Amino acid sequence: MPKTMRKKINNKLKILRIITSLNPKFGGPATGIIESSKDLILKGHNVTILTLDKDTKNSFNINKIKIINFKNYIGENYKFSFNFFYWLLRKHRIYDHVIVHGIWQFPSLAARLILNGKYFVFTHGQLDPYFSLNWLKKIKKQFYWFLIERQNLVKCKSILLTSKGEKKSLKNTFVNCNGIKKKVINYGIIKPTLEKKKNIKLFYKKIPSLKNKKFFLFLGRFDEKKGCEILIKSIFKLKNKFDDKVLLAGPGFGGKYQVFLERLVNKYKLNDKILFSGPLYKELKWGSIMASECMLLSSHGENFGISLVESLSVSVPVITTDKVNISNEILNSGAGLISKNTVSGFSNNLLKFIQFNKKQKLYMSQQALKCFENNFNISSNKKTLSNLLLKK
Repeated sequence: MPKTMRKKINNKLKILRIITSLNPKFGGPATGIIESSKDLILKGHNVTILTLDKDTKNSFNINKIKIINFKNYIGENYKFSFNFFYWLLRKHRIYDHVIVHGIWQFPSLAARLILNGKYFVFTHGQLDPYFSLNWLKKIKKQFYWFLIERQNLVKCKSILLTSKGEKKSLKNTFVNCNGIKKKVINYGIIKPTLEKKKNIKLFYKKIPSLKNKKFFLFLGRFDEKKGCEILIKSIFKLKNKFDDKVLLAGPGFGGKYQVFLERLVNKYKLNDKILFSGPLYKELKWGSIMASECMLLSSHGENFGISLVESLSVSVPVITTDKVNISNEILNSGAGLISKNTVSGFSNNLLKFIQFNKKQKLYMSQQALKCFENNFNISSNKKTLSNLLLKK
């Protein structure tokens, strides 16, 4: 029986995904790839992920997902790897679909040179207009776009976008995306099954100073793009009106931006209100979310916002900015408050939330879960990666 006929009958696909790293310190894409791969596995498909990460062992499995890592690459930013190129050249034909995650690096070029247009590319917000704010990076990327990257995307089956907001933002980006096929895929996570009391207890054991305290939460990389200075200045602006705590936690603790934020907290004498932590993973992460009043993300530009989706999945409302590409879904669902990415806008919404009564907060929590189920639960959503691949 021909291979194509066999695929249609069984509806079982062999899928190859390529990303430079699955380390969660690099942000949401790693989480999103694992979650959507778990969903593909549950639907009967076979998933292999190729990575290029010096801090990862060569080969291992996560939830039946096979991970193959190539350590011997050249260039920390570009990650050229001959071994990876040769492996892809030899093995790509055994897969029904190949998906490259991320641009501006070697894997998308390798896909164009080897796969003859038979690949998808997830851009993961790397064409966001935010990246044009730094003129030097903008010039470098425009030069690389003209020479290489545009053709990588023109030749692929389609670029995959994680929200309607991301697709809309491409009209204002710093490169010309005309002639590139685009497809919006409903991104998200599998609804978690959690032991709430156990996870919260573990979190309080990690950060005992927050036990029995009302606190707001930021979970994400300590990166300028996240706009945490807006959050801190908003707390300062509210002064005595804000009696709760704020926990800022994520990768990059001790880095340049996090140190800048700590100095800002010291300058405004907010040490009694704002705490910092390194990254919180697994039970600690979920414990922190479920114990919090609300998730905060004062971002200057966000392709998706995985921490927001995780919060919605456990009925925790969010406060974020209109620079987050899923802000319309949140606003239309009544699952949170949205403002401009300014101190004035963000602080007004923060004040509005703390002045809500119990009934209003309960309503927003209920809407948070509805927002997740309607938009970001990849197990039940129709516009998922699995459905797209079965059609192709």
